Amino acid sequence: FAQMRELLAALGELENTSLIFTMPNADTGGRELGAMVHQFIEQHANAKVYTSLGQLRYFSCLAHVDGVVGNSSSGLLEAPAFKIGTVNIGDRQKGRLKAESVIDCEPHSESILAALKTLYSVDFQANLGTTENPYGNGGASESIVKILAEYPLENIRKKQFYNLPVNDFE
Repeated sequence: FAQMRELLAALGELENTSLIFTMPNADTGGRELGAMVHQFIEQHANAKVYTSLGQLRYFSCLAHVDGVVGNSSSGLLEAPAFKIGTVNIGDRQKGRLKAESVIDCEPHSESILAALKTLYSVDFQANLGTTENPYGNGGASESIVKILAEYPLENIRKKQFYNLPVNDFE
């Protein structure tokens, strides 16, 4: 819970910034983390919380925000496709591919604030348009279907069956 306290302390320092929280999942400690978020939004008029946005509303939201902050895989997978930055806190996503739009930081308020400063910097924002998502930009299903539709099937081997001799042990 210390990491959540550090995150909320950093977010509490922001001025002229609207915040949208989505609730933690059902992992151990999720209820306690959720209570911390609710307490934060009660004290900050610039913050809203949603239990779940669902996929369509979440993606619609990503199209209108400046960045994703937290330790969710969404900051690595989806956010780069929307050309927005991610402040990736801690080591939960350690070892995963990351786009240049991902800013790693330690789970301490000073480090989070420094990462947020980078996220909002003119230079960082200017480079977001050229971000390449290492996980692709969608369309994988369509590409697979196209390749399969164009693949020549004439030379594919058919399954062969063999007649085995009947055993006389019965």
